[in-house]
Amino acid sequence: MSSASVTTTSGSAFAADALPFTDLAVSDQRPFEIRDGAVFLRGSVSRSSGSRAFPARLVCHETGARDMEPMSFGPRGTLYSYSTVHVSSSRPTPYTIGYVDFDNGVRVLAQVEAGGETLGCDQPVELRADGARWFVSPIAAQGASA
Repeated sequence: MSSASVTTTSGSAFAADALPFTDLAVSDQRPFEIRDGAVFLRGSVSRSSGSRAFPARLVCHETGARDMEPMSFGPRGTLYSYSTVHVSSSRPTPYTIGYVDFDNGVRVLAQVEAGGETLGCDQPVELRADGARWFVSPIAAQGASA
């Protein structure tokens, strides 16, 4: 029976731009913008693969291509799943987070503010903003007062 050999490397064979690298697009802008009263998230899309990402990325997470372009997501989406957090060491509780699917193909983890409304999976939601923060809220049913 032979013993397995262990090979160690120094990493010197890798190019200067090898991993780890920063793939988030650094910006001094907020991660959202408001156009005509509607809130949109600032993300990106790969020219070659069509892969979409939020927040904006420099590198496609599917192919590694460095061909990401700006793309907006929102203002409406569908609540895929959600959970209410009751224990946190960093922020007041309870609060609700959820995954939101936007029509143009990205799923985002967002804070959900329901204002007493009952939440449910597959529920339509809308992006909102308050100062420097963004969140989603259920879309009021037609005929309901806002």
